[in-house]
Amino acid sequence: MMKSKMRVFCWFLSLFCAIRTEGFAVRGPAMPLVVQLGASVTLPCSVDTPLPLLELEVQWMREDSGTPVHLFQEGESRPESQSPAYSGRAQFFSEEISKGNFSLLLRNVTTEDKGLYKCVVHDKYESSETKVKIDIEWLVVTGADVPAFAYAGDDVVLNCSVDTHVPVKELEVEWIKTNGEILVLLFSEGENRPESQQERFRGRAEFFSEEIPKGNFSLKLRDVKSEDRGEFMCKVHTDRESVNATAWLQEQGFSTLHLCVLGLTIAAAAFAVISCIPALWYINKERQEKIKEESCPSRGSVTDEDDEDGKNNRAVLLYCLQVSVPCILMSIAFAIWGYI
Repeated sequence: MMKSKMRVFCWFLSLFCAIRTEGFAVRGPAMPLVVQLGASVTLPCSVDTPLPLLELEVQWMREDSGTPVHLFQEGESRPESQSPAYSGRAQFFSEEISKGNFSLLLRNVTTEDKGLYKCVVHDKYESSETKVKIDIEWLVVTGADVPAFAYAGDDVVLNCSVDTHVPVKELEVEWIKTNGEILVLLFSEGENRPESQQERFRGRAEFFSEEIPKGNFSLKLRDVKSEDRGEFMCKVHTDRESVNATAWLQEQGFSTLHLCVLGLTIAAAAFAVISCIPALWYINKERQEKIKEESCPSRGSVTDEDDEDGKNNRAVLLYCLQVSVPCILMSIAFAIWGYI
């Protein structure tokens, strides 16, 4: 009987040891984490099967220097064990630890945070680890998600926002019209450089100078023309890297000036047609009076001569209006068209 019990005990013991030998695996990210300066980041570290909290110890540390980042031990976080560089910035997700999630939240990322981190998980029997690399994104450039629409002759703003800890004076910002690589506007060495603009954009493209210290390098384009439509690129350069963002400009329909040209053209044509009606009526009346005079000749008088002079004056006035008004209207239309 004792032999049988010993066999059962040994069988359970060997099974338990086999299960423990299989152990647990700590999982982390497959790729480095790219983080923007000043942002927050989660460093993943987890196991598939939750571990007993009282037997659990989780250490986060720097792989390169061994600096302690955070510690979970004996069922609770140990912030007193943190290096001063991470105090108040690194923390566990406390409610997730019991589920096997030992990820670490790191706030307000600095340049010194770049590097390799190690998450080491211990239980009563064994330990396992994973490594997480943080890369710093020095420069973030954001454009517009949707195209900008503008009528010809209108003003439009193309957005470009730069988020960086690099001083503005050390930035170089170019606005390029990608079709032809035309330089639209340049900011360099802490100043606008309007003299570098391509001629067709000179006097029409400008930065919002008061917004530049805030990282706003949006482009204001005045008096939009048909040839302005297409892709623009905001290129930002530092000593370390170059990043760009794109913006699209689409011309939309007729502007107010276009409608003015159309209205003036229609008005000139309408006046020319309508003014023909009294002219034809006058010519027809003159013809009838002439026929009447030929059939009933009579001696002319001073009154008849005055009437004749009045008719001639009206005829001259009508002729002048027919010629001059359409010409004036069309001249104005052509002038506006040339401005557009």
